[in-house]
Amino acid sequence: MHDGPHPTGPGRHGRHGHHGHGKSPEMAARHARDRDTFHELLRRHDSIRRTVETIPGGIRAVTETDDPALADVLRAHVREMHRRLGEGFGLRHWDPVFAEVFARRDAIRLEVTETPAGVAIEEVSDDPNVALLIRAHGTVVTSFVEGGGRAAALPSPLPADYVRATA
Repeated sequence: MHDGPHPTGPGRHGRHGHHGHGKSPEMAARHARDRDTFHELLRRHDSIRRTVETIPGGIRAVTETDDPALADVLRAHVREMHRRLGEGFGLRHWDPVFAEVFARRDAIRLEVTETPAGVAIEEVSDDPNVALLIRAHGTVVTSFVEGGGRAAALPSPLPADYVRATA
């Protein structure tokens, strides 16, 4: 996950218009590290496989690879994205699904289990509206695995029946 399409696009430099502006040096460094990790996963997407199962309130997704070093990158990425969600340290602010995931983060429960080849994630909500959002996010992440950088450069539409969060 990253803050905008690569190499160009509306959110390329984050919410504040330029790399790191409005972020502490530590947060800017974390963001850069997360972006680089995401881009590595996108470059190597053909070596990653993902299955998603719809469960009550959300999804169960398993994302794995046969490359042990890439599995380490994948696990680190998921741990950091889980941390960012918990902190509200958003990303892809230009993307409707990602913006809503962060706006509704308090209604989302995320359980990450590391597997020998990657990760298994259960992402659920008691709110049926947020469950729609979780499933949309799962579809988007699958598109990244399938399409790499081309897929990541596109905005993710919200589900037609999703009701956007209000401030």
